[in-house]
Order: sequence, then structure tokens, then C-alpha cells
Amino acid sequence: MIDLRPSPDQQSVIDSISGYLGRHFPLDRFQPNKADNAGKTVRAAWPEIAEQGFLGLSAPEEIGGAGFTIVEEMLAHREFGRALLSPSVLATVLAVHLAHETGLAPLAASLARGERLVALASGTGFISPGSAVDGAMHIADSQAGDLVLVNCADGLALIERDDLTDMAGVAPVDETVSLHHARAKAVNTIACAAGSQTRSRQRITLLIAASLTGIAEATRDLAVAHAGIREQFGKTIGSFQAVAHHCADMELRARAARAETAFAALGLRDGRADAPFHVLSAAIVAADAAIQNATIAIRIHGGMGFTAECPVQFYLKRAHLYERMAGGVRSLQSQLLQQPAALNAKS
Repeated sequence: MIDLRPSPDQQSVIDSISGYLGRHFPLDRFQPNKADNAGKTVRAAWPEIAEQGFLGLSAPEEIGGAGFTIVEEMLAHREFGRALLSPSVLATVLAVHLAHETGLAPLAASLARGERLVALASGTGFISPGSAVDGAMHIADSQAGDLVLVNCADGLALIERDDLTDMAGVAPVDETVSLHHARAKAVNTIACAAGSQTRSRQRITLLIAASLTGIAEATRDLAVAHAGIREQFGKTIGSFQAVAHHCADMELRARAARAETAFAALGLRDGRADAPFHVLSAAIVAADAAIQNATIAIRIHGGMGFTAECPVQFYLKRAHLYERMAGGVRSLQSQLLQQPAALNAKS
């Protein structure tokens, strides 16, 4: 039997990250009219985030990383999902690994120190191994001068944002992050991992699954807390069977996402043959849990669930954004069906 629970040391890491995020990135930072807003934007706090070691948790110590495993990194990104940190944190973490794995240790160390910010992009084009990127893409939370990590069916590529053409802002799904549409025309890559089943692709899929799991857990907690204080007909709405059943279903979905994501992380860490299968499974399960839990949480919050002062709506929007950045559930399911050998792997 595999123990999926965090060890005491891992729990200490989780508690430290959660405490920091709660102090510096409270959910009320998204409220437009809150005068005493204590939250910072991720971009403004980038040096501080790097100093906390978030960008190199599982990177080797020789490039300034903390030397943890991908399991601890997964746990951290679950907390980042709860706090609705910018996708740029995820993109920069992945860029650190990509640069290191392709022999660019100085660049990896620079990114881990927070000297450059990397935006996350979902591409519809293709990557020529070791050379160039072509095609259209959507970039989340980027500005001029950033690097861009492109995730597409052919692999991952790190490029300069300023090399892209036809850059135009578009209405984002999630208004807490900007969204741009751009086109790459034979853009040279800084670092590249071509192929749909590389370790870099597995890592990005796993960490997106972890972020989605955090969203599923956070929306469950918000719904349960609201059901315990909101009253109708002289009783808290949590005492009504229909609401209680919804909350129970949210817990089951969150547990399933957490378990599958943890198992996938252990598989990647240990080099299990069926790890790619479970990474894809984790992303599919976590996307479903995040979107469904956020949807139900909005319903439990009633009319206020859609309003600016209620943070639940942001979780639903971020869940859809991450699902698309992972390639979409249909694409993940298609990739899963191409993993038949994993079904016969021994536990």
C-alpha cells in the first residue's frame, strides 16, 4: 500500500507556504474597492517570491534550487492554486527545469533567482526540434520583456516574448490575469523539449493538475464555510440535505483529485513505467473536480457567488484557464488512450 499523505517534513513545507500566501496574497486582494487591500500582485512581489525559494523548489542545489523532489513541488503548486497565484509562477518553475535539462545552467539559475519572469502560453502550432516555434498562441499574464513558455502538442519551448508578432490583447476568461493572442513565425527557441511524452511535458501537466486540485479544495472549503453561516428559514443552509449532499460530493471530488495527483507525483519521482498514464489521469480528474466544485460553490453562495466581492467566481475562471493551458480535457483523454502499456504495469 502506498501512503499518499504528506510526511511531517512535507507538511512543514505546506504550512510554511500556506502561511506566507495567506499573509501576502489574501483572496480579498481581488476586491476592487477594498481600501486596506494587503495583497500584492505577483509581478510586484517577484523578488520576494524568488527569495522564498518557490521558483526552484525541486531544482538542483548547484543552480540555487532547494533540492526537493517533484512531490514537494506538487504540494507547493496545490497551495499556489488555492491562493490563485499568477500562472507566471508555474511557467517560471517549469522554465527553470527546462533550462537545466537542456544544459543551460546559468539561465536556470537566473530564473530561479527571479531575474526574469516567464509567462505561460498555450500554443496551437508546432515545435521544430531544437530550432523554432511556429503557430498561434494565447499568453497569460505577460508583459514586454518577459520570456514565454509555450505548451503545445509537440512539446515545450522557451522563447522571447519580443520575438512574437501580431500581439493583441483579448478579453480574458479570468480577469485577474491578462491574456494576449500572438503568432510565432519561425521564432528561435532558447530551450526546447520536443515530444508529447517528455519529462518536461509530464511535469507541466502534473503541476497544472496540482493547481487545479488546490482550486477544488479551496472552493470546497469556501462552500462549506458559507453553508455553516448562511441562514434560511431560521436554519443554516448546511443543515438542508440538498446542500449537505453537494458539499459531500465536493469533498469526494477534491479527495479523488488529491489522491491521483499525489500518486502521479510519486510515480514520476520513482520513475514508474505507468507514471505518464497517471499524470494524464490526474489532470483529467483535477480539471473535473476544480470546475465542478467551483460551479457548485457559486450556487451555494447564491446570488452573491457571481459578484465582485465574492472570490468563488475567480476560482471557476482560473480552473477553465488552467484546463485550457493543459491542452484541454479532450486532448488529455486522447493522450491517455495512447498509454495502453501502462494498464498492464505492475504496482
